[in-house]
Amino acid sequence: MSSEDLQNHYDDEIDLRDLALMLVEGWYWIVGAVVVAVAAAFAYLAITTPTYETQFRAVPASPANFAGFNLFDDFSIEPEDAYRALGNRLSSFQNFERFVEQNREQFNIGEDADLGRVFNGRLSIGGLTADRDGSMTLNVRYRYPEGEQGAEMLNSYVQQTAETVWNTLRSRFDEFNRAQITRLQSTLELQKESLQAEREEQLFLLEQAISVARRLEIEKPTTPQQFGRQPSGTEVIYANISGDGSLPLYFMGYQALEADRDVLHDALDKGLSNENIRETSQELQQRQRIVQQLITSRLEGVDEGVEPNHTERVVDVVEYAFPPAGPSEPRRALILALSLVLGGMLGVMLVFLSRFAVSLRSYRKAKG
Repeated sequence: MSSEDLQNHYDDEIDLRDLALMLVEGWYWIVGAVVVAVAAAFAYLAITTPTYETQFRAVPASPANFAGFNLFDDFSIEPEDAYRALGNRLSSFQNFERFVEQNREQFNIGEDADLGRVFNGRLSIGGLTADRDGSMTLNVRYRYPEGEQGAEMLNSYVQQTAETVWNTLRSRFDEFNRAQITRLQSTLELQKESLQAEREEQLFLLEQAISVARRLEIEKPTTPQQFGRQPSGTEVIYANISGDGSLPLYFMGYQALEADRDVLHDALDKGLSNENIRETSQELQQRQRIVQQLITSRLEGVDEGVEPNHTERVVDVVEYAFPPAGPSEPRRALILALSLVLGGMLGVMLVFLSRFAVSLRSYRKAKG
């Protein structure tokens, strides 16, 4: 390589010392850019309303919380049912809208604000489906502007919604019991009608047997042998008068048959009852007592003997919402750090551009 080519090779290389010197000489560009960037960051922070974030967390409650609803085998409420009902209702815009209308003065919302956008922008709910391990954790996040008691509002929103969920479960239980009462009343009426028909049939048979016994002058229980209609040597033992034996009823004699008829008449007059009717009546009375206790708000496990806080009835609270230590947006430290970095980068670019402009003017003068 010739000395001229070697010289051109060195001229094309960038000396880091020259770059450092150039940056030192153009320090005012860097400082100025940093100052402008930091000032812009402070201006942005000044005009931007801080946004805070809080959250409420809960898991499904203990099955004991719903023992008052699970009194019969045909109706039950599981903790997961109440958990999902709460999460779904919290996710409902109509539910949020009603809550805002009832507590409008406590929200930092303009009169003409779009509640749909407020709902979508402020509230987010997760945990309605089980994780891979089967666990479920309801996570309700609420973002709110400065000047609003967001944590208190979120806890109040959850509590009011939980009360609505509990009352909905209570109404569902009440409606189910009323439907069962209607069913049991119909069943009881059919059972009594059936028993009535059976006893009327039995009375008819007894009346016929009494008539025959009187005509044959059979006053007391006898046997065909004693009555003279059975060959001698044959012994007959009459065990009952139900009519299912091998002998006709009139062999019991009209005295016993009339006593049986009178007892059956008294049973008809005093009321129809058998094992099935008693079981149906007992269940009907239980259902009616439950409905009455629901009307008077005295049902144990639903109205009495339960946690006063509806939130803790419906779910097991892991964490109530509480005021955060600082805003979630904007992040002042991050914005200021970014302004310093971006301002420094802009200043370095300005130094390079200014040096390029100077070298370009020198080149034009040398060519001219």
